[in-house]
Amino acid sequence: MASLIAQCFIWDELTFPKPRSTHSGLRWVAAVLAQLIYSIANLLYWRVFMLGFVTYVIDKRRIAFARFLVGFAVVAIGSIVASIYACLVPIRLSRWRATRDKSHLLWLLVHAVLGHLVVLNILVHFMCGVLRDPGRVPQPLPLEVSRTMCSRCQLPRPLRSHHCGVCGRCVLRMDHHCPWLNNCVGLRTHRHFYLLLVYLWIGIVYLYFAGWRDFMSHVQDVCSDGDSPTRESETWTHFANCVVHRLLSALFKSTVPLLAFITGLLIWHGFLISRGETFIEYYQNKSAARILRRHRLIFRNPFDFGAISNWLRFLGIEVSSDEKVIREKLRNLPVWTYVKRTLLSVVLLLNSQPFDGDGLEFKTCEPDIDRALRDLALVDDC
Repeated sequence: MASLIAQCFIWDELTFPKPRSTHSGLRWVAAVLAQLIYSIANLLYWRVFMLGFVTYVIDKRRIAFARFLVGFAVVAIGSIVASIYACLVPIRLSRWRATRDKSHLLWLLVHAVLGHLVVLNILVHFMCGVLRDPGRVPQPLPLEVSRTMCSRCQLPRPLRSHHCGVCGRCVLRMDHHCPWLNNCVGLRTHRHFYLLLVYLWIGIVYLYFAGWRDFMSHVQDVCSDGDSPTRESETWTHFANCVVHRLLSALFKSTVPLLAFITGLLIWHGFLISRGETFIEYYQNKSAARILRRHRLIFRNPFDFGAISNWLRFLGIEVSSDEKVIREKLRNLPVWTYVKRTLLSVVLLLNSQPFDGDGLEFKTCEPDIDRALRDLALVDDC
């Protein structure tokens, strides 16, 4: 199996050797071309085979594959946290005991508080993203709710709801289906999904600055051959310990491309949140804007209340949808009020306002008929 994977994804002398021939002239050209064609065909064959195999697994064993990804994420996060307790904490404690320097103790306490806060937020948002219902469409819908029809369920659904092909049902304010959570990112899980990305990014950066060098030097000390064991039992113990630390080291190094991937997701979803739209609505609105542009019309997202209002409502810091009201509050209310709400809702997880209510009806930035009549009455009075 390892050779299959190597032939599919590794391009080196073994999988794509340089053409060699003892002939000369046209025979040399023919031999080289034959070797090149064979190498390319062999490489393409194995890549197509593995692509088909992976596609089959994802398509036919979708639920099992999603559960595997969730389990892998749990094991990876748990392994990194366990390595911190088993390796980094004893190193810092030994330094403090050797020097009795108060600065080492102070930094140890700071790392303990910040590290546990980041780990707690990662675990809470991950578990909420996995276990929480993203928003089930109730049936029957209330008569006053604006609705569309789902072509797959053949049932009415509210605006901004979409059908998930993996879950097999419609989800309120659906953004996308996340395989790493084995759940939809919807009305009640969108905030958990984004904050999970935020704290994963913070955790990876914090881990690299706080413990990367210590952990790598610890791995080198464990796997060094300077103190070679003499007995067979000690040999196997040393070998197993070295293998575990090598795997943890590889896991630490794999967080580098993961950090780049998480950064891209944070930027992309932050852009969508600033515009007040979901991943699905982005492409729908883009298509609608292109059609209206042909008729010299301008498309405006009815759920976009401005970047500040969108972010405050998304994080549960402010539930008002009127950008003028929010700007007035930002000028009049003390800064500590919003700092306290941010700490309670985003950092400490003690309070969180509901996001977009029940998901059946949504406020829009378009003026309603009553507001338009009041504005016209004011104009007539003037």
